[in-house]
Amino acid sequence: MKHNPGISMEWTAEEQAILDHGLSEFASESNIIRYAKIAMQLKNKTVRDVALRVRWMTKKENSKRRKEEHSLRKSKEKKERVNDSSAKSTPFAARPNVPAYAPPMIPMDNDDGISYKAIGGPTGELLEQNAQAFNQISANLAAFQIQENINLFCQTRDNILKIMNDLSDQPEIMKQMPPLPVKVNEELANTILPRTTLPMQS
Repeated sequence: MKHNPGISMEWTAEEQAILDHGLSEFASESNIIRYAKIAMQLKNKTVRDVALRVRWMTKKENSKRRKEEHSLRKSKEKKERVNDSSAKSTPFAARPNVPAYAPPMIPMDNDDGISYKAIGGPTGELLEQNAQAFNQISANLAAFQIQENINLFCQTRDNILKIMNDLSDQPEIMKQMPPLPVKVNEELANTILPRTTLPMQS
């Protein structure tokens, strides 16, 4: 394994071909193992370079897909406006205590473009559980069911602590990753939520 604190931004066509082939060849491996195996085939690239390139490729693909979906949605809305120009009334007007807007739902994938399935394993499952919990929390807030959120917040806090503890137990190769920029404020969480049985490892 080679360690280079810099990030290699330049990728040749040959390196990209090796990366693409490695991603399909090692698809059954966990992400970190897959990236390490691919990096070993690339003379001038580290595991981090491979991971960042995959992340960039995923963002690029998701951005392209979003643009296509956006243009499809725009053309569909245009057609609907032409067909439905007479409908102006709103069904929410006669209902008191109901917001006249749909509350925004948290997307099921994180906004850096990496899906939970791509992360995989227990970490991906815990992140997906958290996304579902945050969606439910949002729905509960919209329905004024605040008390329902305490258990959901406890679940998300415990999931975050499990992920953090799992990260600190990772093999030496993961130590090359930069530390996460934020931490769970356990003192604040414990003033509101019941205490967790999962201590945070430092």
